[in-house]
Amino acid sequence: MNKSPQIKLISSKTEEKYRIFSFELATDSNQRNYEIYVFNSDIPFKQENITDQKLDKFAMKQMKIWLVDSGKKPPKDKHRVLINGGKITTDNIENFLSIQKKTSDLVRTNVTISAPLFEWAKSKAQKENTSFSDLVSRGLLTLKDSDKEINAWFKERRAYSRKKLGDLGSFEIAHYLPNSYREFDTNFLKDALQRSEIRRTGWPIGAYLTGSNQRPHPQEDGIEAEYSPSFNLKLDYWYAKNKGEFYFSRNLESDSGNGKAEPKTSLYFDTVIWRIAEALEHCLAYYQHLDVSKSERVKIRISLNGLSGRYLSAWNQMRSFSLRHYTCGSNKSTWETEVKLNDLEEQLDDTIYEATKKILVMFDFFVPNKEVVFDILNREYRKSTM
Repeated sequence: MNKSPQIKLISSKTEEKYRIFSFELATDSNQRNYEIYVFNSDIPFKQENITDQKLDKFAMKQMKIWLVDSGKKPPKDKHRVLINGGKITTDNIENFLSIQKKTSDLVRTNVTISAPLFEWAKSKAQKENTSFSDLVSRGLLTLKDSDKEINAWFKERRAYSRKKLGDLGSFEIAHYLPNSYREFDTNFLKDALQRSEIRRTGWPIGAYLTGSNQRPHPQEDGIEAEYSPSFNLKLDYWYAKNKGEFYFSRNLESDSGNGKAEPKTSLYFDTVIWRIAEALEHCLAYYQHLDVSKSERVKIRISLNGLSGRYLSAWNQMRSFSLRHYTCGSNKSTWETEVKLNDLEEQLDDTIYEATKKILVMFDFFVPNKEVVFDILNREYRKSTM
Protein backbone atom coordinates (compact mmCIF):
# COMPACT_ATOMS: atom_id res chain seq x y z
CA MET A 1 0.00 0.00 0.00
CA ASN A 2 1.34 3.42 -0.97
CA LYS A 3 1.89 5.70 2.01
CA SER A 4 0.97 9.36 1.98
CA PRO A 5 4.01 11.67 1.71
CA GLN A 6 5.45 12.89 4.99
CA ILE A 7 4.96 16.63 5.50
CA LYS A 8 7.61 18.86 7.05
CA LEU A 9 7.20 22.62 7.52
CA ILE A 10 10.63 24.06 6.71
CA SER A 11 10.15 27.80 7.12
CA SER A 12 7.74 30.73 7.08
CA LYS A 13 8.34 34.20 5.71
CA THR A 14 6.36 37.44 6.01
CA GLU A 15 5.93 39.80 3.06
CA GLU A 16 3.94 43.04 2.78
CA LYS A 17 0.61 41.47 1.78
CA TYR A 18 1.09 37.75 2.37
CA ARG A 19 2.99 35.01 4.18
CA ILE A 20 4.98 32.22 2.55
CA PHE A 21 5.12 28.76 4.14
CA SER A 22 7.71 26.35 2.72
CA PHE A 23 7.27 22.58 2.99
CA GLU A 24 9.12 19.39 2.21
CA LEU A 25 7.15 16.32 1.11
CA ALA A 26 9.04 13.05 1.45
CA THR A 27 8.08 9.75 -0.17
CA ASP A 28 9.96 6.46 -0.32
CA SER A 29 11.54 7.50 -3.63
CA ASN A 30 12.21 11.24 -3.40
CA GLN A 31 11.62 14.60 -1.75
CA ARG A 32 9.87 17.64 -3.19
CA ASN A 33 9.55 21.22 -1.99
CA TYR A 34 6.32 23.24 -2.04
CA GLU A 35 5.15 26.70 -0.99
CA ILE A 36 1.81 28.01 0.23
CA TYR A 37 1.20 31.75 -0.15
CA VAL A 38 -1.48 33.09 2.20
CA PHE A 39 -2.70 36.65 1.74
CA ASN A 40 -3.18 38.56 4.99
CA SER A 41 -6.95 38.74 4.58
CA ASP A 42 -7.06 34.91 4.47
CA ILE A 43 -5.20 34.40 7.76
CA PRO A 44 -8.01 33.17 10.08
CA PHE A 45 -6.77 35.05 13.15
CA LYS A 46 -7.05 38.60 14.38
CA GLN A 47 -3.75 40.45 14.25
CA GLU A 48 -3.50 40.67 18.04
CA ASN A 49 -4.05 36.91 18.40
CA ILE A 50 -1.47 35.70 15.86
CA THR A 51 1.32 33.50 17.22
CA ASP A 52 3.98 31.44 15.45
CA GLN A 53 2.45 28.26 16.90
CA LYS A 54 -1.01 29.09 15.49
CA LEU A 55 0.43 29.98 12.08
CA ASP A 56 2.46 26.76 11.89
CA LYS A 57 -0.60 24.68 12.82
CA PHE A 58 -2.69 26.52 10.22
CA ALA A 59 -0.01 26.04 7.56
CA MET A 60 0.29 22.29 8.23
CA LYS A 61 -3.49 21.95 7.96
CA GLN A 62 -3.47 23.72 4.58
CA MET A 63 -0.69 21.46 3.26
CA LYS A 64 -2.67 18.38 4.34
CA ILE A 65 -5.74 19.72 2.52
CA TRP A 66 -3.63 20.32 -0.60
CA LEU A 67 -2.34 16.75 -0.41
CA VAL A 68 -5.90 15.38 -0.16
CA ASP A 69 -6.96 17.58 -3.12
CA SER A 70 -4.19 16.01 -5.21
CA GLY A 71 -5.24 12.44 -4.39
CA LYS A 72 -2.72 12.01 -1.54
CA LYS A 73 0.10 12.28 -4.08
CA PRO A 74 2.69 15.07 -4.39
CA PRO A 75 0.96 17.91 -6.28
CA LYS A 76 2.04 18.70 -9.87
CA ASP A 77 2.39 22.44 -9.24
CA LYS A 78 4.78 23.73 -6.60
CA HIS A 79 2.79 26.71 -5.33
CA ARG A 80 -0.65 27.15 -3.79
CA VAL A 81 -2.15 30.57 -3.12
CA LEU A 82 -4.91 31.25 -0.60
CA ILE A 83 -6.69 34.44 -1.64
CA ASN A 84 -10.22 35.80 -1.25
CA GLY A 85 -11.40 32.57 0.30
CA GLY A 86 -10.23 30.50 -2.67
CA LYS A 87 -7.30 28.21 -3.46
CA ILE A 88 -5.21 28.60 -6.61
CA THR A 89 -2.37 26.25 -7.62
CA THR A 90 0.29 27.42 -10.03
CA ASP A 91 3.75 26.53 -11.27
CA ASN A 92 4.51 30.16 -12.13
CA ILE A 93 4.24 32.15 -8.91
CA GLU A 94 6.13 35.11 -10.35
CA ASN A 95 3.52 35.55 -13.07
CA PHE A 96 0.73 35.32 -10.51
CA LEU A 97 2.27 37.91 -8.19
CA SER A 98 2.94 40.30 -11.10
CA ILE A 99 -0.74 40.04 -12.05
CA GLN A 100 -1.68 40.85 -8.47
CA LYS A 101 0.50 43.97 -8.58
CA LYS A 102 -0.98 45.08 -11.92
CA THR A 103 -4.46 44.51 -10.51
CA SER A 104 -3.72 46.67 -7.47
CA ASP A 105 -2.42 49.41 -9.75
CA LEU A 106 -5.59 49.09 -11.85
CA VAL A 107 -7.81 49.55 -8.81
CA ARG A 108 -5.81 52.49 -7.46
CA THR A 109 -5.54 54.42 -10.71
CA ASN A 110 -9.01 53.53 -12.09
CA VAL A 111 -7.58 52.59 -15.51
CA THR A 112 -10.25 51.84 -18.14
CA ILE A 113 -10.29 48.23 -19.35
CA SER A 114 -11.41 47.02 -22.79
CA ALA A 115 -15.13 47.03 -23.56
CA PRO A 116 -15.37 43.26 -24.32
CA LEU A 117 -13.72 42.41 -20.99
CA PHE A 118 -16.03 44.85 -19.19
CA GLU A 119 -19.15 43.28 -20.69
CA TRP A 120 -17.89 39.79 -19.92
CA ALA A 121 -17.13 40.80 -16.32
CA LYS A 122 -20.59 42.32 -15.88
CA SER A 123 -22.14 39.05 -17.03
CA LYS A 124 -19.91 37.09 -14.66
CA ALA A 125 -20.84 39.43 -11.79
CA GLN A 126 -24.54 38.82 -12.42
CA LYS A 127 -24.03 35.05 -12.36
CA GLU A 128 -22.15 35.33 -9.05
CA ASN A 129 -24.74 37.76 -7.63
CA THR A 130 -22.10 40.38 -6.93
CA SER A 131 -20.94 43.66 -8.47
CA PHE A 132 -18.43 44.44 -11.18
CA SER A 133 -16.43 46.64 -8.79
CA ASP A 134 -16.20 43.69 -6.40
CA LEU A 135 -14.76 41.53 -9.18
CA VAL A 136 -12.15 44.16 -10.00
CA SER A 137 -11.23 44.64 -6.35
CA ARG A 138 -10.71 40.89 -6.05
CA GLY A 139 -8.31 41.06 -8.98
CA LEU A 140 -7.89 39.79 -12.50
CA LEU A 141 -7.60 36.31 -11.04
CA THR A 142 -11.37 36.32 -10.56
CA LEU A 143 -11.93 37.51 -14.12
CA LYS A 144 -10.03 34.57 -15.55
CA ASP A 145 -12.24 31.76 -16.84
CA SER A 146 -12.18 28.65 -14.67
CA ASP A 147 -11.30 25.23 -16.07
CA LYS A 148 -15.01 24.38 -15.84
CA GLU A 149 -15.98 27.43 -17.94
CA ILE A 150 -13.26 26.71 -20.51
CA ASN A 151 -14.32 23.08 -20.85
CA ALA A 152 -17.94 24.20 -21.23
CA TRP A 153 -16.82 26.46 -24.09
CA PHE A 154 -14.93 23.59 -25.75
CA LYS A 155 -18.08 21.46 -25.41
CA GLU A 156 -20.10 24.17 -27.18
CA ARG A 157 -17.58 24.28 -30.05
CA ARG A 158 -17.67 20.49 -30.35
CA ALA A 159 -21.48 20.45 -30.42
CA TYR A 160 -21.46 23.09 -33.18
CA SER A 161 -18.97 21.23 -35.38
CA ARG A 162 -20.60 17.83 -34.78
CA LYS A 163 -23.99 19.24 -35.81
CA LYS A 164 -22.42 20.50 -39.03
CA LEU A 165 -20.84 17.10 -39.78
CA GLY A 166 -23.84 14.97 -38.90
CA ASP A 167 -22.82 11.30 -38.64
CA LEU A 168 -19.41 11.77 -40.28
CA GLY A 169 -16.31 11.21 -38.19
CA SER A 170 -14.08 14.03 -36.96
CA PHE A 171 -10.64 14.78 -35.56
CA GLU A 172 -10.45 17.55 -32.95
CA ILE A 173 -7.89 19.20 -30.71
CA ALA A 174 -8.51 21.66 -27.87
CA HIS A 175 -5.83 23.31 -25.76
CA TYR A 176 -5.31 26.21 -23.35
CA LEU A 177 -2.94 27.63 -20.71
CA PRO A 178 -4.40 26.89 -17.25
CA ASN A 179 -2.02 29.19 -15.36
CA SER A 180 -1.92 32.15 -17.76
CA TYR A 181 -3.71 35.42 -16.99
CA ARG A 182 -2.88 37.22 -20.24
CA GLU A 183 -5.33 38.55 -22.81
CA PHE A 184 -3.97 38.82 -26.35
CA ASP A 185 -4.74 41.65 -28.74
CA THR A 186 -6.80 40.46 -31.73
CA ASN A 187 -4.25 41.61 -34.32
CA PHE A 188 -1.46 39.91 -32.34
CA LEU A 189 -3.60 36.76 -32.22
CA LYS A 190 -4.17 36.97 -35.98
CA ASP A 191 -0.45 37.25 -36.67
CA ALA A 192 0.34 34.27 -34.41
CA LEU A 193 -2.28 32.14 -36.17
CA GLN A 194 -0.91 32.96 -39.61
CA ARG A 195 2.66 32.21 -38.58
CA SER A 196 1.76 28.90 -36.90
CA GLU A 197 0.58 26.99 -39.97
CA ILE A 198 2.45 23.69 -40.47
CA ARG A 199 2.65 23.32 -44.26
CA ARG A 200 3.21 19.58 -44.59
CA THR A 201 -0.26 18.24 -45.18
CA GLY A 202 -1.72 20.29 -48.03
CA TRP A 203 -4.42 21.88 -45.87
CA PRO A 204 -2.89 22.83 -42.50
CA ILE A 205 -4.56 22.82 -39.11
CA GLY A 206 -5.66 26.36 -38.30
CA ALA A 207 -5.43 27.43 -41.97
CA TYR A 208 -5.76 31.22 -42.24
CA LEU A 209 -7.14 32.23 -45.64
CA THR A 210 -6.94 35.89 -46.65
CA GLY A 211 -8.48 35.94 -50.14
CA SER A 212 -11.68 33.98 -49.70
CA ASN A 213 -15.28 34.61 -48.70
CA GLN A 214 -14.69 31.96 -46.03
CA ARG A 215 -11.77 33.81 -44.45
CA PRO A 216 -11.59 34.01 -40.61
CA HIS A 217 -13.67 36.65 -38.87
CA PRO A 218 -13.01 38.58 -35.64
CA GLN A 219 -15.33 37.80 -32.73
CA GLU A 220 -15.90 39.60 -29.45
CA ASP A 221 -13.61 37.14 -27.67
CA GLY A 222 -11.26 36.03 -30.47
CA ILE A 223 -11.16 34.84 -34.09
CA GLU A 224 -13.31 32.15 -35.76
CA ALA A 225 -13.00 30.34 -39.10
CA GLU A 226 -15.16 27.81 -40.94
CA TYR A 227 -14.22 26.31 -44.32
CA SER A 228 -16.57 24.01 -46.26
CA PRO A 229 -17.05 22.24 -48.52
CA SER A 230 -14.42 21.32 -51.08
CA PHE A 231 -13.36 18.18 -52.97
CA ASN A 232 -11.55 16.64 -49.98
CA LEU A 233 -13.13 18.62 -47.17
CA LYS A 234 -16.56 18.45 -45.56
CA LEU A 235 -15.79 20.81 -42.68
CA ASP A 236 -12.74 22.59 -41.27
CA TYR A 237 -13.52 24.67 -38.20
CA TRP A 238 -11.42 26.51 -35.63
CA TYR A 239 -11.81 29.17 -32.95
CA ALA A 240 -8.98 31.00 -31.16
CA LYS A 241 -9.88 33.02 -28.06
CA ASN A 242 -8.04 36.11 -26.84
CA LYS A 243 -7.08 34.36 -23.61
CA GLY A 244 -5.25 31.54 -25.38
CA GLU A 245 -7.88 28.82 -25.80
CA PHE A 246 -7.84 27.09 -29.19
CA TYR A 247 -10.31 24.61 -30.67
CA PHE A 248 -10.06 22.82 -34.04
CA SER A 249 -12.24 20.20 -35.74
CA ARG A 250 -12.15 18.53 -39.18
CA ASN A 251 -13.82 15.55 -40.81
CA LEU A 252 -11.79 12.33 -40.91
CA GLU A 253 -9.81 11.76 -44.12
CA SER A 254 -11.50 8.39 -44.59
CA ASP A 255 -14.84 10.24 -44.81
CA SER A 256 -13.65 12.82 -47.32
CA GLY A 257 -14.58 10.94 -50.49
CA ASN A 258 -10.92 10.87 -51.48
CA GLY A 259 -9.05 7.58 -51.49
CA LYS A 260 -10.64 4.12 -51.60
CA ALA A 261 -12.56 4.15 -48.32
CA GLU A 262 -16.33 4.35 -48.14
CA PRO A 263 -17.36 7.20 -45.78
CA LYS A 264 -18.23 6.17 -42.18
CA THR A 265 -16.70 2.69 -42.50
CA SER A 266 -13.01 2.96 -41.58
CA LEU A 267 -10.24 4.98 -39.96
CA TYR A 268 -6.85 5.58 -41.57
CA PHE A 269 -4.45 4.93 -38.71
CA ASP A 270 -1.46 6.49 -40.52
CA THR A 271 -3.25 9.79 -41.17
CA VAL A 272 -4.26 9.83 -37.49
CA ILE A 273 -0.53 9.87 -36.69
CA TRP A 274 -0.03 12.75 -39.13
CA ARG A 275 -2.90 14.71 -37.57
CA ILE A 276 -1.72 14.15 -33.99
CA ALA A 277 1.82 15.22 -34.93
CA GLU A 278 0.61 18.32 -36.77
CA ALA A 279 -1.82 19.25 -33.99
CA LEU A 280 0.91 19.15 -31.33
CA GLU A 281 3.43 20.98 -33.54
CA HIS A 282 0.82 23.63 -34.28
CA CYS A 283 0.12 23.97 -30.55
CA LEU A 284 3.82 24.59 -29.84
CA ALA A 285 4.17 27.05 -32.73
CA TYR A 286 1.00 28.90 -31.74
CA TYR A 287 2.08 29.63 -28.18
CA GLN A 288 5.61 30.40 -29.32
CA HIS A 289 4.28 33.10 -31.67
CA LEU A 290 2.11 34.42 -28.83
CA ASP A 291 5.36 34.92 -26.87
CA VAL A 292 4.25 32.50 -24.16
CA SER A 293 7.07 31.32 -21.89
CA LYS A 294 8.13 27.71 -22.45
CA SER A 295 7.80 27.19 -18.69
CA GLU A 296 4.00 27.67 -18.95
CA ARG A 297 1.83 24.59 -18.66
CA VAL A 298 -0.60 23.65 -21.42
CA LYS A 299 -3.65 21.38 -21.23
CA ILE A 300 -4.31 19.44 -24.43
CA ARG A 301 -7.16 17.16 -25.47
CA ILE A 302 -7.24 15.28 -28.78
CA SER A 303 -10.37 13.31 -29.73
CA LEU A 304 -11.76 11.25 -32.59
CA ASN A 305 -15.56 11.24 -32.92
CA GLY A 306 -18.00 9.09 -34.89
CA LEU A 307 -15.97 5.86 -34.57
CA SER A 308 -18.58 3.27 -33.69
CA GLY A 309 -18.57 0.33 -36.10
CA ARG A 310 -15.46 1.44 -38.02
CA TYR A 311 -12.49 -0.80 -38.79
CA LEU A 312 -8.84 0.20 -38.98
CA SER A 313 -7.30 0.85 -42.35
CA ALA A 314 -4.48 2.97 -43.78
CA TRP A 315 -4.05 5.60 -46.45
CA ASN A 316 -0.95 3.69 -47.50
CA GLN A 317 -2.55 0.49 -48.81
CA MET A 318 0.61 -1.52 -48.07
CA ARG A 319 -0.20 -1.12 -44.37
CA SER A 320 -3.92 -1.82 -44.51
CA PHE A 321 -4.03 -5.58 -45.13
CA SER A 322 -3.55 -6.72 -41.53
CA LEU A 323 -5.74 -4.05 -39.89
CA ARG A 324 -9.29 -4.69 -41.05
CA HIS A 325 -10.21 -7.07 -38.22
CA TYR A 326 -9.62 -4.31 -35.62
CA THR A 327 -13.01 -2.64 -35.07
CA CYS A 328 -14.27 0.04 -32.70
CA GLY A 329 -17.33 -0.36 -30.46
CA SER A 330 -17.11 3.14 -28.97
CA ASN A 331 -18.17 6.34 -30.71
CA LYS A 332 -15.35 8.44 -29.29
CA SER A 333 -11.71 8.07 -28.28
CA THR A 334 -9.78 10.73 -26.35
CA TRP A 335 -6.26 11.44 -25.13
CA GLU A 336 -5.38 14.36 -22.87
CA THR A 337 -2.40 15.69 -20.99
CA GLU A 338 -1.10 18.65 -19.01
CA VAL A 339 2.56 19.47 -19.57
CA LYS A 340 5.03 22.33 -19.69
CA LEU A 341 5.59 23.64 -23.21
CA ASN A 342 9.34 23.00 -23.05
CA ASP A 343 8.76 19.39 -21.94
CA LEU A 344 6.28 18.87 -24.78
CA GLU A 345 8.85 20.19 -27.25
CA GLU A 346 11.66 18.02 -25.90
CA GLN A 347 9.53 14.85 -25.72
CA LEU A 348 7.40 15.49 -28.81
CA ASP A 349 7.83 12.14 -30.62
CA ASP A 350 7.22 10.12 -27.47
CA THR A 351 4.14 12.22 -26.74
CA ILE A 352 2.83 11.64 -30.28
CA TYR A 353 3.28 7.91 -29.76
CA GLU A 354 1.51 7.93 -26.38
CA ALA A 355 -1.42 9.89 -27.85
CA THR A 356 -1.63 7.51 -30.81
CA LYS A 357 -1.65 4.46 -28.52
CA LYS A 358 -4.36 5.88 -26.27
CA ILE A 359 -6.64 6.81 -29.17
CA LEU A 360 -6.23 3.62 -31.23
CA VAL A 361 -6.58 1.22 -28.28
CA MET A 362 -10.37 1.57 -28.67
CA PHE A 363 -10.02 -0.58 -31.82
CA ASP A 364 -9.98 -3.99 -30.14
CA PHE A 365 -6.95 -3.06 -27.97
CA PHE A 366 -4.81 -2.30 -31.02
CA VAL A 367 -1.34 -1.02 -30.06
CA PRO A 368 0.80 0.27 -32.94
CA ASN A 369 4.46 -0.66 -33.05
CA LYS A 370 6.58 2.28 -31.90
CA GLU A 371 9.06 1.85 -34.75
CA VAL A 372 6.19 1.97 -37.26
CA VAL A 373 4.85 5.22 -35.75
CA PHE A 374 8.31 6.82 -35.79
CA ASP A 375 8.84 5.64 -39.38
CA ILE A 376 5.58 7.33 -40.45
CA LEU A 377 6.63 10.47 -38.56
CA ASN A 378 10.17 10.81 -39.83
CA ARG A 379 10.11 9.14 -43.25
CA GLU A 380 6.72 10.38 -44.41
CA TYR A 381 5.17 13.19 -42.37
CA ARG A 382 8.28 15.31 -41.77
CA LYS A 383 9.49 14.89 -45.36
CA SER A 384 6.19 16.01 -46.83
CA THR A 385 6.06 19.49 -48.37
CA MET A 386 2.51 19.58 -49.73
